[in-house]
Amino acid sequence: MNNTIQIRIDGWIQGLPAETSWPKIFQVPHYLRKLNEEAYEPTIISIGPYHRQKDHLKAVETHKVRFLKDLLQRRNENSTQRYVEAMTGMMESARNCYSECLGISDEEFIEMMVIDGCFIVELIHKIKEGSWQQDSILNVSQIFTNIVKDLILVENQLPFFVLWEFLGNALEDRFRCIDVIIGFFEVMMPGLTVHPNYDENSIKKVKHLLDLLRTNWIPSDDTKHEYTNVQEMKFIRSATELREAGIKFRRGKGRNLFDIKFENGTLYIPALNLEDHTERLYCNIVACEQFADDGSPKYLSEYITVMDCLIDTGNDVELLFHKGIMHHWLGTDEAAAKIFNRLGTEVIVDKSNFCYAKLFNDVNKHYYKPWNKRMAGLRHNYFNTPWALISFLAASFFLLFILLKTTFTIFPWS
Repeated sequence: MNNTIQIRIDGWIQGLPAETSWPKIFQVPHYLRKLNEEAYEPTIISIGPYHRQKDHLKAVETHKVRFLKDLLQRRNENSTQRYVEAMTGMMESARNCYSECLGISDEEFIEMMVIDGCFIVELIHKIKEGSWQQDSILNVSQIFTNIVKDLILVENQLPFFVLWEFLGNALEDRFRCIDVIIGFFEVMMPGLTVHPNYDENSIKKVKHLLDLLRTNWIPSDDTKHEYTNVQEMKFIRSATELREAGIKFRRGKGRNLFDIKFENGTLYIPALNLEDHTERLYCNIVACEQFADDGSPKYLSEYITVMDCLIDTGNDVELLFHKGIMHHWLGTDEAAAKIFNRLGTEVIVDKSNFCYAKLFNDVNKHYYKPWNKRMAGLRHNYFNTPWALISFLAASFFLLFILLKTTFTIFPWS
């Protein structure tokens, strides 16, 4: 028996690649997935191997092939030969981008990558030319919206070098396509702007479509300069607690979601619209950031850390709503609060290299000043509701009346 075990373990060791690293396109670990299972599951279309052949995604498979046909006709080509040959040359590198390919043969893998890759390329072309609204499925708003949402799932990706190769084969100016992609998703990602310095070398660092969006959704230069080597940092209190200490809230002027500022006792936060797709988008980008092995900044994770600190309950959401900072269509303020509570549960940030470290320290310095803290306690304990304030004023008026009455009794007016 020992011999059998030894042989099996030795076989595993010999089968390992020379260097084992976290895959570029990975399956979301269970501890993250359990917080919101639906956030990582495609609803209408499968891209790549992880969700391939799931029953509820099969309806769109025929349309993916139709997009490939559209691409060939547009290019006056009558065969997929050059796409298959190109994919055959990239097959091994592409397979290594996934944690596993679930028993798919090499031929099946190449077929899948050609069909899925050309579907995305032709979709980009239709968006670029404005012809997507004439397409039989894309002109159905519910289908089009769900396809777009599914394309930004971390488990529903193709290696970007595959897309880049196909873009080069099918479109004249593939660098122009980056502007198209960024411009299209900017509605969902306020402040998303294209990186100005892409070339044939830098584009190779992009892992997949979601990674392209993530690495272009960055703070303004002013906010990026806030990165400092802070030795000690404490998280800030909730929005309602900070307000009790005299901190004011105002909507930030810019559209960039990450440009949060604290100046002269006022916290400036750019407007945020929480929609039904927001948590899904944030979950997948955070997963990308948390498992990135390139040392890149975790801007969304750090933003969520700020918002998770500020938002504990629906009362905090209500405060931000009245200040014009947050709007949502989720039914209740508590539902909006739970989004950030869930997102913040598994977010890990490096306190020694945190974009908002200086902001946190400045806010805490204001909050913990003795006078501000006493005022916060007074507001929390005695003025936390309109009735408490009315009661306090009534009691103060009554005491003043008694004091005046006593004074005039002892020292009558002459």
